[in-house]
Amino acid sequence: MSTTDLDVVGRDVLSFTARGPWAHFRRIDATTEKLTYRVMPRTTVAGLLAAVLGEPRDSYYDTFAKDTSAIAISPECPLETQSIPQLTLPTKSGNIKTADGVSGKSVIDPEVIAEERKRRTFEYVVDAAYRIDLVLDDTETFERLTDFLESGRSTYTPSLGKTECLADITDVTRTTVEDGGDVEAIDSTVPEEHVVPTAGEPLRMERTPAYMEADESGRRTTGFVSYAFTPGDQTLTAPSAPVRSVEGRSVCFL
Repeated sequence: MSTTDLDVVGRDVLSFTARGPWAHFRRIDATTEKLTYRVMPRTTVAGLLAAVLGEPRDSYYDTFAKDTSAIAISPECPLETQSIPQLTLPTKSGNIKTADGVSGKSVIDPEVIAEERKRRTFEYVVDAAYRIDLVLDDTETFERLTDFLESGRSTYTPSLGKTECLADITDVTRTTVEDGGDVEAIDSTVPEEHVVPTAGEPLRMERTPAYMEADESGRRTTGFVSYAFTPGDQTLTAPSAPVRSVEGRSVCFL
């Protein structure tokens, strides 16, 4: 199953909207062109929330594991994209150096710039907005997140993928997950095996990383999810999906 192992019915759920003028969630199957996923991946949501709390890199994967967390992601925007050419510079180890005699000044060797500077096309989601519903087994972390988001605090600046894509976190609410929901009007992404296409209605698919764990090299992906989604003003039909109700919205937790 590509949905969470956590039983969410009756649990407290923290809901919020992450929005920004631009979003870029790098597709791992792209090479030369910097393509983006349309929907914010589950792993990116976990990274965003870890940044809010100021958690160290690669330290939070167990908190957002399949059996300890549940996340529903609902697009609230048209999911339109725009391609923008950009000049990029190398950032591999050894390329960035400290300028002699200048405190705090980092430089890249002009010869490296001349050889390695490239023009690449980055694809961005325009006017991005996603409604996130979060359930955590870790009560302490859940309470800390609630406090941070309700008070508008964040240890690191929130972003939608790339650090340049600054994000606002708004409309924070804390409610309870209720059983049931309308399987013919689902707002969130839904694992593709549950989706029934409807003639004349838009339907898109993506396969993104969903779960990670720390290892000796830093981290590795332990699970992917293939899901269907529609633009923010549309809903999905999925008769067999484990749909739940949050704030009167029908969502499927991953």
